[in-house]
Amino acid sequence: MSNGDYKKHHKPTKKSRYSQGYYKIINPDKYHGDITQIIYRSSYEYKFCRYCDLTEGVIKWASEPFSVKYFDPVNKKARNYHIDFYIRVKLEGSDKEIDYLVEVKPKSKLIRPIFKAKQKTVKNMTNYNNALEEFLIIQAKKEAAERYAMDIGYKFILITEEFLYKNEK
Repeated sequence: MSNGDYKKHHKPTKKSRYSQGYYKIINPDKYHGDITQIIYRSSYEYKFCRYCDLTEGVIKWASEPFSVKYFDPVNKKARNYHIDFYIRVKLEGSDKEIDYLVEVKPKSKLIRPIFKAKQKTVKNMTNYNNALEEFLIIQAKKEAAERYAMDIGYKFILITEEFLYKNEK
């Protein structure tokens, strides 16, 4: 299932503006990899770890199992993108299993920002530029992950807070 020598060199940090840490697993037999290295980098990723760990239909999962190359359109260079999760799901009422690569993002980050012309302050313009750059990078990562998933016979999905709160464990 792994795509090479990717190791989790980027440890969770307390200096992030997002909640980060190591998830303490309840069902270790479902996890593919080192159960002491289940990293979450946001509260949404933590909720997704719980979902994977506690949902019967998720039969295997892993955090940050793949590193995919993509072209960063903002900084104009090739980079590596570490896909958030891998899950294998057994379809309800069937023997069929599907493999997914999963990215967890707030829904607001998936919508192209709109510049409001009447707010032409330096701060608002900077905020808009930062949001646009983040959106463009997320789209480039998404396209690379979709291609990679298709190449290895998986599906790529984006999970937002809507799914996480609807399926909260």
